[in-house]
Amino acid sequence: MPSPKAPSAKLLARRAAKVELNYAALVAITRAVADGAFELAKAIVAGADAPDATPLGEGLVDQGGVIAYVDRKLVATYSTGADPTVKKPRAAKLGPGVVVIAGYGFPGRFQEGGTVNQPARPFLTPRLMADLPDAEAFIAAACVKHKVISAQRAAVRLTETVTP
Repeated sequence: MPSPKAPSAKLLARRAAKVELNYAALVAITRAVADGAFELAKAIVAGADAPDATPLGEGLVDQGGVIAYVDRKLVATYSTGADPTVKKPRAAKLGPGVVVIAGYGFPGRFQEGGTVNQPARPFLTPRLMADLPDAEAFIAAACVKHKVISAQRAAVRLTETVTP
């Protein structure tokens, strides 16, 4: 019987395996995820029922926007209002990877979250919660668009996740 302190011959015989990363494929996947997340955020902002009531003033909460960054570089913008420009919020921190920011500006944030004087009347959160279960479909469609995966494989994956 061998001693428990003696190393096994199998452990000494292993050689290091060489691993090569396909950076082009990783970049394509990152772009596909950014595109899918951007389309999801665009659907949420476009489908939100923004209030245009008397207490806020007509036309105040009418411009929502989406902005997407990949590795701190601006890749896409979308606006629902007449002004097509969308600016990055000052509080938003950009890091490596995909960052998608969506929402409404002043005074939409007060309507969404409430203030000391008024309760919250969310209009963006219900749309977000309704569209969030479909996030995988948006990402899969973007992956097919960027030719990361085939349409057949994406359809199979979506049917596997939908059916129990």
